[in-house]
Amino acid sequence: MSEEEISSIKNSLKLLVANRRRKIIVGLVVLSQIGIFIWFGLGHVIAKQALTVPHGCGMWESNTPTNWTVDDNWESFEPWADSDQRISMRKDFDAQPWQFESYEVINFTSRDGINLEGWYVEVNETAPVVLLVHGGYENGKCKPEILLSASYLSKNGINTFMIDLRNHGHSEVVSDYFYLGQKEYLDVLGAYDWLIETKNYSPSSIGVFSISTYALATTLAFEESEISSMWLDSPIIDFPLLVGNELERLGFPRFLSSPAITMGQRLVGVDLEDRVPLDVASNADDRPMYLVHGDSDVRISNEHSKIFYDKAVKAEANVTLWLVEDSAHVDAVWEYSDEYQHNLVNFFRNSLERKV
Repeated sequence: MSEEEISSIKNSLKLLVANRRRKIIVGLVVLSQIGIFIWFGLGHVIAKQALTVPHGCGMWESNTPTNWTVDDNWESFEPWADSDQRISMRKDFDAQPWQFESYEVINFTSRDGINLEGWYVEVNETAPVVLLVHGGYENGKCKPEILLSASYLSKNGINTFMIDLRNHGHSEVVSDYFYLGQKEYLDVLGAYDWLIETKNYSPSSIGVFSISTYALATTLAFEESEISSMWLDSPIIDFPLLVGNELERLGFPRFLSSPAITMGQRLVGVDLEDRVPLDVASNADDRPMYLVHGDSDVRISNEHSKIFYDKAVKAEANVTLWLVEDSAHVDAVWEYSDEYQHNLVNFFRNSLERKV
């Protein structure tokens, strides 16, 4: 075989190897693109399901401060092992003594111009006031937990302002989604502004109370304002932690939280790095903060309250954590009603000034 033939064969082999390499590279690129598509596609599905908000107030639509009940369809309790106990503590609770005598329907706007509704109850014109913020998903000022907590305060001489955030209750519907607190905090600030501008409260006479999901918004509003004190019941503080925990609870791998969070931010147009609720723990200075969380809460892990508390303690902030023994999600207000009322009322009495 001549040298030319050998050279030709070598060149052909080189060309064949090069072509195969190119095909492998193209294949890997295609596979990676498919993988990325599937990765973020799953993230989009998870995010859309998690962030979609039912509008209105659902089964609690007819509740008002002067006529509310503890009624529920109880379906949301059924997946949990302790559902019978959790349902009975609510069913057996006598709401009649906790009805309000009167209230005002208030229309106000958020700081970004969204039309919102609230219920204002004034029991003493010189008393301080507590702004109450409901939980997430099908929720609003109509929920029994909000009405009961407000009544604990009202019956003890503290004025209350219960509000519906955007996309909830009777407030304006602007989308089908929950904004991770990154826009809803403007609703809380709108209520705070209304109390100052219309009712002439000073910031030193205003406290805020929040349940579960919208602690994300409440903490941000607390940081952006001069609200004097803050009570958080079963709060979500760290959204990435919540997503990871929820995926594990539903049987999915925790690593899917990364695409879910990325696509969730894109879906609702926010950036979780813009405002971080956990940072509020170390930025509150000496303003009092009180956290309540059940030590058996499998819905929203008490890790949220613990990490907030630990960070606040490290910053030498004025913070209290009541970790309720053998208590699940937002159960303490029902299960330990006398102790809850005592702690709640004393906290705001001691942290708020009377209206001048």
